[in-house]
Amino acid sequence: MKTTLTTLLFLILTLLSGPLEAQSYAFGLKGGPAIGFQRWGEGQRDPLWAYHVAGFIESAPPLDDGVIYAQAGYHVRGSAIRFPATTTAQGIKLKQRTEEFRYNNLSVAVGFKKRYAIGVGVAYYLFGLRGDYTLGTNLKDYEELYPNNAYYPTEGSVRKFNYGLSLGGGWEIPMGDYVSGVIELSFHPDFSRQYDQPSIPNIFDPFTGTYRDIPERRIVNYTGEISFGLRFLREIEYYD
Repeated sequence: MKTTLTTLLFLILTLLSGPLEAQSYAFGLKGGPAIGFQRWGEGQRDPLWAYHVAGFIESAPPLDDGVIYAQAGYHVRGSAIRFPATTTAQGIKLKQRTEEFRYNNLSVAVGFKKRYAIGVGVAYYLFGLRGDYTLGTNLKDYEELYPNNAYYPTEGSVRKFNYGLSLGGGWEIPMGDYVSGVIELSFHPDFSRQYDQPSIPNIFDPFTGTYRDIPERRIVNYTGEISFGLRFLREIEYYD
């Protein structure tokens, strides 16, 4: 994975250097809400409502030509468990609560974008390769809340480096000669495991009050994002 991330960074630096100095290019900033999904070894978790922010740069050839883009940003991935309000057999009322499992990732990506003129503005779709590095998580909160309990993921089994795809499409809305608003919908499946834990026998389950075996847990991220942003065009013209 380190090799993959290094390759992505090299491609971004290549894109930022020579080629863009000789032709028009665009750059911008975008961000917005995200929804994270994860499947643990014992089943699908509830979605996590999160957020992301990213900067991007891309080539700006004639409209119907393909575009090469690169971007880097901060993305919160993960999942959640939602417990409904309930009353125990002893008559104790428990409030509704949500426990979130957040992986705060630095993400870089390079890929291809195709743009098309529509009635107002430009529509596009994109496809890219992506590498993530996990800056931190909130898993230690649950280690402190539930000591000696392996039901929840733990910091020790988190994989820092991950990789996957970025797929999406969007709409550029002109706001002037050199600036456009951007609305984008994208999906980011991982190929690698964010979390990799072997099976653990005879673990206390706080929800049933009994002991059971925790199966092998291989957690993979799937994240959907809605982005709002601005795209700025730097146009280079040549004169004889």
